[in-house]
Amino acid sequence: MYHPLVNDPRKVKDQELEDKIRELSKKYHLAARMGQGGVCAQILSALDMYKEELDRRRVEAMENLANKQNKDLDDLINVD
Repeated sequence: MYHPLVNDPRKVKDQELEDKIRELSKKYHLAARMGQGGVCAQILSALDMYKEELDRRRVEAMENLANKQNKDLDDLINVD
């Protein structure tokens, strides 16, 4: 998803990404309590973009970890 007012989330560090998600979540809940539906929609758009990037990074990290572990086991199993 693309939000025109948000910079590319791929260029943001992990900690900054988590901070932005936390900040936008607070702003979303505040806007929702005030009945600002249009603002909520815009915040959700940006929030979804950051969450998707964080999920992508976590999946990539898990895949890298799994690949590393699989390579370590190759030397332990001898099939003759």
